[in-house]
Amino acid sequence: HDRNSLLSLKAFSTILTLFTTFAYALSSYALNPTFFNSVVRENDITPVPMCLPVFFGVLSLSAIHEIGHLVAAKKYDVKLGSPVPLPSLQVGTFGSITPLRSFPPSRTALFDIAISGPLVSMLASLVMIVSGLNLTIGSESFANFPVLPAAIMRSSFLVGSIASVVAPKVMLAPLSQPLPIHPFFVIGLAGLIMSAINLLPIGRLDGGRTCMASWGRRAANTLSLLTLLGLTFHSFSGASLVILFWGAIVVLSQRQPDIPAVDEFTNIGSVRENCYAALLTIALFALAPFPGGGGPM
Repeated sequence: HDRNSLLSLKAFSTILTLFTTFAYALSSYALNPTFFNSVVRENDITPVPMCLPVFFGVLSLSAIHEIGHLVAAKKYDVKLGSPVPLPSLQVGTFGSITPLRSFPPSRTALFDIAISGPLVSMLASLVMIVSGLNLTIGSESFANFPVLPAAIMRSSFLVGSIASVVAPKVMLAPLSQPLPIHPFFVIGLAGLIMSAINLLPIGRLDGGRTCMASWGRRAANTLSLLTLLGLTFHSFSGASLVILFWGAIVVLSQRQPDIPAVDEFTNIGSVRENCYAALLTIALFALAPFPGGGGPM
């Protein structure tokens, strides 16, 4: 009975994630004049396939994230449960919950398994964002591009900083001005937020596992509590819808510590510790708003 309920929950979450990811792709074209006129005013759904590259692109980044975990787990002969996709109303998907089904042999193994997913998806997302900005400023026709309000560039300190270097004129636009932008950017933005929130040092998130492997269970529990308090503050303040919905998911399902490694005493070394510290810093920059913006996503 419990198994059937779990399978039903996984199926429902998967279907809902496909729906919200398609909704994210669709919404990125809502301000495109050609798309809006055809779909809304003329009831012509012919332009809807324009959204499919964004839809499949976001799902591909989520898949790359999970493949990173699987490759690292296979290296250490650690069994993982089936990933359960998580829907997001803001960026399509929050990624997946991937449970550990066997004990990692060491903290190093736990670190590598946990960090591999967000590492590869974050790198791929940053490449997509930079490529999308470059392709936007180098394009002569924007008819088939998604159109986003300029405020989106200032919703993330990291994205705003990249745009200031790659496409500085974009940052001069008023917050409410619609900006045609290459689909790569829209895909990369979703992937970046997905990777960043999974790197937060909480419980059984990738970041919680990595934090525990880096600095031990006591430090991880302390950081997890402090981060949860921070998420709660953001949720009540309404400063970020992404943080609000993600905080609710974490509190309901992911706040508890994970299963221990067989060897919890051997340190992982400064290189891996510094790697996580650097990635966590990048994640916080991705989630923090750019100065002068309308707030985070």
